[in-house]
Amino acid sequence: MFFSRKGGLLLNNVLGISGACLMWCTKIANSYEMLFFGRFIIGVNCGLNTSLVPMYISEISPLNLRGGLGTVNQLAVTVGLLLSQVLGIEQILGTNDGWPLLLGLAVCPALLQLVLLPICPESPRYLLITKQWEEEARKALRRLRASNAVEEDIEEMRAEERAQQSEASISMVELICSPTLRAPLIIGIVMQLSQQLSGINAVFYYSTNLFESSGLTPESAKFATIGIGCIMVIMTLISIPLMDRMGRRTLHLYGLGGMFIFSIFITISFLIKEFFGYVQEMIGWMSYLSVVSTLCFVKFFAMGPGSIPWMITAELFSQGPRPAAMSIAVLVNWIANFVVGIGFPSMKVRYFRSLKNYRKNDFSLAQPSNLDRKLIVIMCLCNGLAVVDYLQCTENVCTEMMLR
Repeated sequence: MFFSRKGGLLLNNVLGISGACLMWCTKIANSYEMLFFGRFIIGVNCGLNTSLVPMYISEISPLNLRGGLGTVNQLAVTVGLLLSQVLGIEQILGTNDGWPLLLGLAVCPALLQLVLLPICPESPRYLLITKQWEEEARKALRRLRASNAVEEDIEEMRAEERAQQSEASISMVELICSPTLRAPLIIGIVMQLSQQLSGINAVFYYSTNLFESSGLTPESAKFATIGIGCIMVIMTLISIPLMDRMGRRTLHLYGLGGMFIFSIFITISFLIKEFFGYVQEMIGWMSYLSVVSTLCFVKFFAMGPGSIPWMITAELFSQGPRPAAMSIAVLVNWIANFVVGIGFPSMKVRYFRSLKNYRKNDFSLAQPSNLDRKLIVIMCLCNGLAVVDYLQCTENVCTEMMLR
């Protein structure tokens, strides 16, 4: 690594501030190119944050609090989503004049981190294992633990260092080709895919449109979308104390199981509305079923699949291969995110076109398979089975034990 965890985060804030300022000035400069470039820079900033932040939190956390503190990363994400949803309504900044300011507000968290991060200690694991600066690592641990009794932590890091002697800092290509690290890498990739291919971002990106399709008015659909953000924040808060008590594996399976069940209800509500939409009473009931099922779907996502994949990848690897592993995990996560975000609208259009042909009895053209929702149901089931088969419990387990 050219930069430490803390140094990488500090440098990344320059990208965040630059991207936000470009988006803010788009309308003033009358340049849509600035908007595209600003969004690109913010995308790079987000990609680096999703790798560096979970890694930093995992490395500074005590063993018994690692799960709960790791969830704080997802809590910050959900709070940011909720704030953006609230600020984006027409009564606040969701207007022709207000949207540049809304995009420009992305500068606030970057500035806040740029000011506060210098007073935070560097990762003790990075200082001791990577740089061999034991005294600096001790100082960082004393600040983090608010205690001089840090020998147990130092010994645990030394044990990790001994366990990974043959796994010095490696590149992504070397990690992929390593037979000893292949299993944890596959687990990390499957966990990232279980998050994105569950279809959660199809709900986030197109929730307002989905609610309108289910029969809600445009105004009600916007507030239902804000309800999704509220559910995410509340359930992420609830999951913090449960993360180390129940375990990552259990919570992740509960989350995927709940998403599997309620994705079926979402599919049923849309099917009934399309086939029996002429019954006025049916439309109202199906609208309620769709909204409640979507909120429950999001609730179970926030219980585990929202935060666990990020911390699991950091926990499965020792200090040497951890940066490369996080880079691969982030790459897989965002590629899957992109595929879901781009693919969902086209599948939705195909679905409604098929239903239209079906109603006309043109069976040669009709394929009413509602593929997008079926895929969500299938992926939730497959991801759950993969987690049951491969994922070990990592709560209160040091890195040395997981490497065995």
